[in-house]
Amino acid sequence: MMTDKSLLRTEMKSHRAVLAQADPTAGDRLTQMADIDAAGVVAGYWPIQSELSPLPLMQKLSEQGCMLALPCLIPAEGGGYVMAFRRFELGDHLELGPYGISQPDADKPMILPDVVLVPLLAFDRRGGRLGYGGGFYDRALDFLKSQKEIKAWGIGFAGQELDEVPLEPHDQRLDLILTEAGAIHR
Repeated sequence: MMTDKSLLRTEMKSHRAVLAQADPTAGDRLTQMADIDAAGVVAGYWPIQSELSPLPLMQKLSEQGCMLALPCLIPAEGGGYVMAFRRFELGDHLELGPYGISQPDADKPMILPDVVLVPLLAFDRRGGRLGYGGGFYDRALDFLKSQKEIKAWGIGFAGQELDEVPLEPHDQRLDLILTEAGAIHR
C-alpha cells in the first residue's frame, strides 16, 4: 500500500501542477462558499508548490468574524516535528519553517482551531485524502479531535478527485471538500 501511495503522490503532484497552471486564480472562487458554516477559529495554510490557495476564503471568513490561524511545525521530543497552530492575521510577518512552509512567528500564541483547512494532493467523496506522506495533518487532526469537536475541510481542485483514495487506519477523513467548482459534502 505504501508503494502505491508513493506512486500516487508523485502522479498527483504533477497533475495538480497542471491544474494550477491552467487556473491560477481558482482560489478566488472559494469565496463563493464563505457562507458555509464556519465560526470560531479557522486554521488555513500558506500555499506552497501548486496548492490551491485558501487565502481569498480566509480573508472572507475573517471579514465574517472568524479568527484565523496557520499551522506551524515545532520540534518534537525525541526528534522530528509536530504540527500545532498559531494565531494569524492576513498581513502578519511569516517565518520560513521546516519543509519550506511559511508559518507565524514563534511569538504568536498557540490556538486550537474549530475548522482546519487541509491542502490536498487527491481526495474522494468519502472524505479520503492524500497528502504529502508526513502524517502531520493526520496527527494534528487526531490530537485536536481528542481536545474538542472540530471540522476538517479539504481544499483542492475539482480535478484532484479520485474514485477512491487508499487509506490506512491512522488517516483522518475530511468532513467537507471545497473546490473551485463547489463544495462536496461527505
